[in-house]
Amino acid sequence: MNLQFHAFLLFFAISNAQIGVGIFSFQSSVFQACGYIAWIAVIIAGLIAHFILWSIIKTLQKYESADLFGIHYDIFGKYAGGVLNILFLFQYICSIVAVMRNYIEIIQVWIFPDIPSWVVIILLSILTFYTSSGGIRVLLGVCVIQFTIILMTVLLSFSPLEYAVWNQLLPIEVDNIKELMSGVMRMGFSLAGFEVVWFLYPFVRNKQKAMLHAHLSLGFTNIVYLFLTIVSLVYFSADQLQEGLWPSIDILKIVKYTYLERIEFIVISIWMVVTMSGLALFIWIIGRGCKRMWNLKPNMIAIITLMLAFVANININEHIEIKQLNAFIGIQVIASTFIYPVLLSFIVMIVHSYRKRKNNKGGQQHESMEDI
Repeated sequence: MNLQFHAFLLFFAISNAQIGVGIFSFQSSVFQACGYIAWIAVIIAGLIAHFILWSIIKTLQKYESADLFGIHYDIFGKYAGGVLNILFLFQYICSIVAVMRNYIEIIQVWIFPDIPSWVVIILLSILTFYTSSGGIRVLLGVCVIQFTIILMTVLLSFSPLEYAVWNQLLPIEVDNIKELMSGVMRMGFSLAGFEVVWFLYPFVRNKQKAMLHAHLSLGFTNIVYLFLTIVSLVYFSADQLQEGLWPSIDILKIVKYTYLERIEFIVISIWMVVTMSGLALFIWIIGRGCKRMWNLKPNMIAIITLMLAFVANININEHIEIKQLNAFIGIQVIASTFIYPVLLSFIVMIVHSYRKRKNNKGGQQHESMEDI
């Protein structure tokens, strides 16, 4: 009972899982796919994400207090369900490696060019372990803090609008559906993270409000991404968006005050809290899965996971290797976040309908035997 929390905290947890280091670079990726209609791709991806989130929670509502690990065991059995659980754990381990390495690259490019990767990895690992070991309540508290950081960063991004060239959004023409859908898929990678509701839902006290707050969180994330996309499209030229790696950081470079300059340095440094809280949430999910499947201690699993992430990260040095890692993770994320939940919801619906008919049939036969 002491692990339960109110549904409104889902708002902070889901936005925390969705918004990380990817917020600094997603505009270039989507623009490279579909050009100045990137904002349309962001809207479409957001609407699809809302549908997927709806299907996830509808599936969870068929169970009293089960998470994805338990649903797999119920639907597919011990062995097949265990394999699926392991695949999800592997995905989260890969996501931890990718998030760490992308944040390290930003630190090395923008603030400390000569700092060794292992220094940042160790610092992130210590903070992540300390946060995840505190349990779900501590995690949610950190998520509230990171939400204020995200909100302040978004507010700083209003400054470039005084130099906006709004004509760059016109004319609105969708000539190539394939390019638009490519942009939607790339945006889907940035929107991923809302699927953590699979694992948080059992701890929600007032589950009847979980749907509302989960969708509000996803809506907030969609608005943030759409706003940053539009700001980038009207502020940067096409060449800058094609070649730039981190448009959101470039936007912050023009924000200056008489008493404070180089805002981007401050934001990147504070963003470690946002990165750490996302990593801690993933670590908590991995620890919970290993405890359910093999009764292993979550803290031990956290240490092992962070050690694996350390080894993987120190062997990734070039930007091209980071891009390859992101592409690999992107394929996993699209499959597990946008395709699999819909497939699983249909399977759960079919299995539950079959069980219900079977139980009703068994009950009718039992009544008939009593009549005899």
